[in-house]
Amino acid sequence: MSGSLMLIKMILETKPEYIRTNLLLKASLWLVLGLFGVFPAHGEASSEDDFYAHTVTSAKVLQQWYNGQGLWDSAGWWNAANCLEAIESVIESNNGQEYSEVMRTTFDNNKTNNFLNEYYDDEGWWALTWIRAFDLTGEPRYLEMAGKIFEDMKGGWDDHCGGGIWWKKERRYKNAIANELFLLVAIRLHQRTPDKEGAGSYLDWAKREWTWFKQTGMINTNNLVNDGLNRNCENNGRTTFTYNQGVIIGGLTELYRSTADTNCLSQAIAIADATVKMLVNSNGILEEPNESRGLHGADVPQFKGIFIRHLVELYEVTGNPAYREFLVRNARSVWRGDRDQTNGFGGHWSGPIDAVDAVRHSSAMRVITALADPVTTNLVFIKVAGSPEFRHEVGAPVGAAGWKCDDAQHCGYFLKSPDLTSLPAGTLEVQFRLAISALSRSEAKLARLEVCESDGEAVLARREIRWNEFHEANQPQSFSIAFTNSAKGNPVQFRAYWNQESKSPVMTATDVSVSNYRNWSAANLGHDLGRMDRFSHWFADPLRDKAAGYLVKGPETADLPPGEYDICYELKVDNFNRDNSTIATISVVDVGTKKILATRDLRRGDFANVLYQTFALPVKTVAGQRLDFRTFWHHAPTAPQLTQRSVVIKPRVRNP
Repeated sequence: MSGSLMLIKMILETKPEYIRTNLLLKASLWLVLGLFGVFPAHGEASSEDDFYAHTVTSAKVLQQWYNGQGLWDSAGWWNAANCLEAIESVIESNNGQEYSEVMRTTFDNNKTNNFLNEYYDDEGWWALTWIRAFDLTGEPRYLEMAGKIFEDMKGGWDDHCGGGIWWKKERRYKNAIANELFLLVAIRLHQRTPDKEGAGSYLDWAKREWTWFKQTGMINTNNLVNDGLNRNCENNGRTTFTYNQGVIIGGLTELYRSTADTNCLSQAIAIADATVKMLVNSNGILEEPNESRGLHGADVPQFKGIFIRHLVELYEVTGNPAYREFLVRNARSVWRGDRDQTNGFGGHWSGPIDAVDAVRHSSAMRVITALADPVTTNLVFIKVAGSPEFRHEVGAPVGAAGWKCDDAQHCGYFLKSPDLTSLPAGTLEVQFRLAISALSRSEAKLARLEVCESDGEAVLARREIRWNEFHEANQPQSFSIAFTNSAKGNPVQFRAYWNQESKSPVMTATDVSVSNYRNWSAANLGHDLGRMDRFSHWFADPLRDKAAGYLVKGPETADLPPGEYDICYELKVDNFNRDNSTIATISVVDVGTKKILATRDLRRGDFANVLYQTFALPVKTVAGQRLDFRTFWHHAPTAPQLTQRSVVIKPRVRNP
């Protein structure tokens, strides 16, 4: 190691408070360390991966450009729609706790002309933004506005070049982006406004658009989309901008979800794979073609964030780990190398910063928010132990999302969380759910749990875990540590150390959470069907799950003392207004007697929006009961995607 690098590492290790308070110096040091390869490989977890905290920071910066008109200074008209959709991603990550008023303000201050102008693609951006606003709020006026915009976009369709809509109302150019947006708006309106599937329906328009688009030749032999058609109605060979890849990926993914046409999915995958291979630099960071010559104009700096938005949608359908790896790699690069001292983002995601404005910032923050695990009022933090955001020095994955150690492994940390700067101030309680393979009266210290500040610089609390503290074999048990977080923004890390005692049992960690209540992640309970999403929450959908069954069941716990409780299920759907069919049944079951203690059918209309909602079942427990908390998913071809984050147990509080 060079003397310069040793000096930098020494500064980081011996002057943590100075470094933390000098953001410009810290950014410079991170850049140099990255160049020397001190950072973990992109596939490894990093202490910097508190993407929720980064999202909170990014949103505050973006809103510094928000003006009295409900738009963003330094951003044009169509860019403003994308700035708003960046804020909508933040709303999704905070589960509707902040920024909803931004959607209302922008809508009310700019609705006079129904968000129409002379560009059909501009109109498409606003239609998508208002569809998502409807998803997040359930307010019909947003969906109605999107419908009005689409009606205007339909006027751009004619038989020139065999079909498709024009880019601009003067009708001189048919390009990719306007038609991709037309497809995406149509299919999303179909999903939220069930109508006849015949001629003139939203679904019909989406199918017509794709039938036309795929035969135009705009998708080239490299599976990248060029900008548009020439006067001979042929691929004009112009730039393969990243947003042209992203929007068609989104449209084809949604068309697949609505029709089960695997050809649509295959084409979306081909375009995504070509993009992450060909439109990147040598480090795998997303770049526009010829970006090294500069991001010129007010439009191009917006494009990469749009691609990310739709790659996420494809990832949720395919589960391809390469896509998540791509997201993480780019998010880390933005945070480390493309962020100034005020936390504003530039246009070059690998750095150096070219300029900072609302367009560049809103684009770059898309890859940050894509990885921000939603936070709810029930649980400000919960992660499965096998999460890729945890670092694991020893041990191995087990089950759906657990992590295990045994006496064959050497001692070391089997769990290290990122440095969490998003936790609230005050006295908090972190819970580690651990299980062992065999019981013993031995007082051997199997593991040590720690709450540290900034990667172990100061230990705020610790607890030794002895073998004889476990009450039952192979049944996860909660071990809690209380600690004081002196101020919001302090970096806090949760760690678990394996002691490698001789003849020790297998220890499995399932969840780590911050809560005063017993809780379980849905992913680490039992399942008849479903799979994990990018946040390790558990979901089912009618495309991949062909029959009804238990989305979640378990944990057969005997830990609840006798008393009265609310069993709280955190659930969300991706569509709440198609019909009012029964989509799930939640229940609490006494496993020993097989008696159902409480149950409720959930209808689609019980969900007000696409955010996580809590459904509580009141129960009264007695000594000796072993309880299961179950979510049964009712299959139907048009059933919504149903996702469960957790089960939380709250003691009932009687009103005086």
